[in-house]
Formats: sequence, C-alpha cells, structure tokens
Amino acid sequence: MRKIFNKLKNMQHNFLEGQRVFFRPYYEDDLNFIFEWFNDPVVTHYMFTGQKPKTKDSIRETIMQDILSERNVVFMIVDKNSSETIGTVGLYDIHSTALKAEMRIIIGNKEYWGKGYGTEITELITYYGFDRLNLNRIYLGVTGENKGGARAYQKAGYIFEGILKQDIYRNSQYYDSIRMAILRKEYYEKYYIIHKNKFSITYEKK
Repeated sequence: MRKIFNKLKNMQHNFLEGQRVFFRPYYEDDLNFIFEWFNDPVVTHYMFTGQKPKTKDSIRETIMQDILSERNVVFMIVDKNSSETIGTVGLYDIHSTALKAEMRIIIGNKEYWGKGYGTEITELITYYGFDRLNLNRIYLGVTGENKGGARAYQKAGYIFEGILKQDIYRNSQYYDSIRMAILRKEYYEKYYIIHKNKFSITYEKK
C-alpha cells in the first residue's frame, strides 16, 4: 500500500482547479488529517462517520478501497491561498449504464466553514462529473439539520427530491435525510457555460 501512496504523491498536485481551491489525489500524509477529522465530534456531528472511533489503519484501508475502485473518483481539497488541506470530495458508486454517481464532501478543517467553500467545491466536482465523466445524474444526501450544507448544494444547482424520515440517529435524536440531485440536461441549460468560464482544469491548459 505504501508503494501506491508514493506513486500518487509523485503525480501532478492540482488535478482540478477552481478559483479558491484545487483537488489532488490522496497522499499517505493525508491520513493524519483524515484521522483528526473523522474523530472530531464537531466535524462528524450530522454524519454516520463518528459513531465509532476510527484508527489510522481502518482509515487507510477505506481509502485504498475507495481510490482503487473503478466506481469511485476521490480527491483531497486544498485551499489555493494557504495551501492547507481542508477536506475530501468525490463521486462514488459510478454506474456504467445509468451514468449516475453519488457526490460526497467533507470539509474537515473548521476554519473554512461558512465562507462559501462548500458551494465552489460542489460546483467544481459537479462540473468534472458532467464534463469529464459524462454522467447523467449526480445525487447526494444531507442531514435535515445541516442547513449550511443544503444551502451550498442549492447554490450549486442541486434540486430537492425527497425526505427520508428519521433516517439518521446521532446526538440522542433522529434526523431526516434530504435527497438532492442535478440532471445533465438541467446542468447544461443553466450552469455549464458559467462553470466552464469560472474554472480552469489543469489538463486543459497543457
């Protein structure tokens, strides 16, 4: 596993580039960040992750399964100004015939909460999913009480699809799960040109 991480570390850093952040592959050193985030009760307040303590070995195993799967594309998020690694984002369970995937995002560095990063990160991964992976549908789930997350997804174009009542149990109470999604047709009608002009993708520059 160490050889795989070292190989990733030698890859180009900023694979996808936005105005404030860029996405890059996992490095082995990132285990330290993720270990801290996944064991932080504030970061995991509305998540299934955090119900049990995570070890670095268990996190490493999960990461390897995610990044080696042909059905997932997973990135670390870096703030361009400070060069700080602030979270993870990815498209999971990519379906080869339905052309759909689930978007998941964690901004683990709390200093970057409430500053608009969630919206840009969502826009950038959505642009990538439609423009480079030819997806038809990208969907996500967010805990009903996570108002900030829901607003970021709405700003990025995601539309409310439904509610799963009392779907998550944390903090001595049940939470509803909100399901949101965006379709390719809707995306290209409303957002594609805007995002294409807003973002620069490094492999398009070369």
